[in-house]
Amino acid sequence: MSDTATLPPVSVEKKCRIEEVFDPTFIELIRLVPRNPYVRALILRLAGKMPPAECETFEQVKEWVETTCKPRTLSRRVARSVRDDGISIPVEFSETEYGRAAYSVRCSGSADFQIEAEDLVELVQSAIDAGEGIDGVVELVAQKIDEDAWVQCEPDTDASGDYDYSDHDVTGTEDSDASYSKTDIRAAVLAFMRQRHPELAAEL
Repeated sequence: MSDTATLPPVSVEKKCRIEEVFDPTFIELIRLVPRNPYVRALILRLAGKMPPAECETFEQVKEWVETTCKPRTLSRRVARSVRDDGISIPVEFSETEYGRAAYSVRCSGSADFQIEAEDLVELVQSAIDAGEGIDGVVELVAQKIDEDAWVQCEPDTDASGDYDYSDHDVTGTEDSDASYSKTDIRAAVLAFMRQRHPELAAEL
């Protein structure tokens, strides 16, 4: 009889259910081909980490996901921020992601678009000089968001729709979009100008 005691297996607390990380269609794909390198690349893209090599079966991948990953949630930041150094406008981003594993999925996320105080004052002065007032400022800010939001914010978009695994002859995103509220822009601009430049606010 061996003198070595057999220790009970260590129970690892689960952080989530696999359904809270992946949608049912993708879970079924993992079940069918858990070792497929493209499937694992998608797991890395969606969960932010790659399953270890020893996870070869669906049950092993499922156990790894539920004990190491966090549920994916979409955050929607709706509060606007007026600061001494400028304004922040909440922007909602969306796009369709196309992958090498012949899939497409809608993705979305949000981020704040920051306009520095100096740039904002320049836009306001331009609108005043053109006789356009606050409406002109809103349009100038909106144009700046349209042109620069994707580059400046670099949003971390998450999958928000069903996966389509039909064959796609597309290598990148083609329908990216950034949406925002012009009412938010108007309120943020007026609040900032009244606080920091009341003499210009009086001309809007």
